[in-house]
Amino acid sequence: MFDSVDKIGEEPMSRNTFLVLLACLTTLASCKGSKAPEQKIERIREPVFAGSWYPGESSDLSEMIDGFLKRVEKHDLKGDLVALWVPHAGYTFSGGVAAHAFKQLENKKYETVIVMGPSHRYPLAGISIYDRGFYKTPLGLVPIDTVVAAQLKAASNKIHYVPQAHANEHCIEIELPFLQKTLGSFKLVPVLVGNPSMQDVKDFAGALIDVLGARGRLLILSADLSHYHPYKTAQALDRACLEAVQNLDVSELIQKINSGQTEVDAPGAAMAMIMALKALGAEKATLLRYANSGDVMGDKSKVVGYAALAVTVPSWIGDELTSAHKKELMKIARRSIEAVVQGRTIPSFPQNYPILKKNCGAFVTITKRGMLRGCIGYVLPTMPLYEAVSQAAVSAATKDGRFPPVSPDELQELELEISVLTPPRPVKDTMEIKVGRDGLIIRKGLRSGLLLPQVASSRNWDRTTFLQETCRKARLPRDEWKSGAQIYAFSATVFDEHETAK
Repeated sequence: MFDSVDKIGEEPMSRNTFLVLLACLTTLASCKGSKAPEQKIERIREPVFAGSWYPGESSDLSEMIDGFLKRVEKHDLKGDLVALWVPHAGYTFSGGVAAHAFKQLENKKYETVIVMGPSHRYPLAGISIYDRGFYKTPLGLVPIDTVVAAQLKAASNKIHYVPQAHANEHCIEIELPFLQKTLGSFKLVPVLVGNPSMQDVKDFAGALIDVLGARGRLLILSADLSHYHPYKTAQALDRACLEAVQNLDVSELIQKINSGQTEVDAPGAAMAMIMALKALGAEKATLLRYANSGDVMGDKSKVVGYAALAVTVPSWIGDELTSAHKKELMKIARRSIEAVVQGRTIPSFPQNYPILKKNCGAFVTITKRGMLRGCIGYVLPTMPLYEAVSQAAVSAATKDGRFPPVSPDELQELELEISVLTPPRPVKDTMEIKVGRDGLIIRKGLRSGLLLPQVASSRNWDRTTFLQETCRKARLPRDEWKSGAQIYAFSATVFDEHETAK
């Protein structure tokens, strides 16, 4: 993809407050019969299945979930947990399997959880999002994240709030007590996916990419596998599904569903999940537990399949950098430039910070009086971060072909900015690209161009302009991104000397 010493020049960048306002109807009617103002009462979706599918008393419910969680182990998942696949039968049937997934949330914090699943009892054509108010369980109220709900609804005019779909649906409600027990406080976005078109699925996946790209958000897919087959048949059907899901291969999943090789009761939701997670850098789903109702209840004549899976994306050094780490990197960049410009040996910078010894890509941008003076970096994580910063700083000062080498007289006027990069990921659909979050690399033949995330956001470019300008940087026609060019996206943690001087 990129060779290990690929260096590319760059251009500059110069409430959960509970407010159920039960408006007091105390306005006195005047002698002329004036009406009280209309009150706005928050929408609350009551627990329909409490007392049947799971315990209706909070103490009994809490005790049951605690028991499930105590019997399972937390896995050593590599990377950042962004999604879970969980079953949605009654707790007696699938609670034990679900616990394997929810156990992974212990000691984690997520601001917003998107729970999506199928519409079992209402013929929903597209996608319905419960966009305000609360969902209620015996353990309390869960507030809706109205901002994220609105973001997702804006993805397509086929996404609405359909009250009938949510009124008597179990697939979201059944997951909430587990989330309340493991996460405590969080906001919810309940999504029901009916029978949308493939374009609707892609549009929704694109919206999920944007939403999940922000930290502190989790996706839950509530889905069961094959239904009412003999035990051995069900195992074969479920194995086929899980192979595709573990590979995060949406084409394989579609092919197997269409050919009858497998079943899942939330196909549209599963496809959207896989598309989004692949775009976010996930490589596989980890199977935590599989069983069916025959394993739990003993009757193996007609069973339902249950799975618990977890999906992670690679952890990124940039998220873990503290102020001390950033100051150290800035010191390395500054001293490296001073040494090479003054004709001295570049220091070796022995490291006491283990995180700075991890391989990571980095760029160093040099400006002088607000104008670009040099920018070079390493795209791939082929060397320790502190070495990448040192070498990028030296190259930006002395080897950027757009400028003469920095002279000793200029040193006091230089300002430095460091960008710590995620590994680049291939872009299959340009709708995945988010201006302000992503940087771009475009390659075709021997030509390549890179623009850091801050370039597009500082110039208020839209997605198309960003793509066109990256083509121009690669010395390609502006619209060559439409004609077979390779497109890669990455994110960056960006900091400058003003920040590290605080």
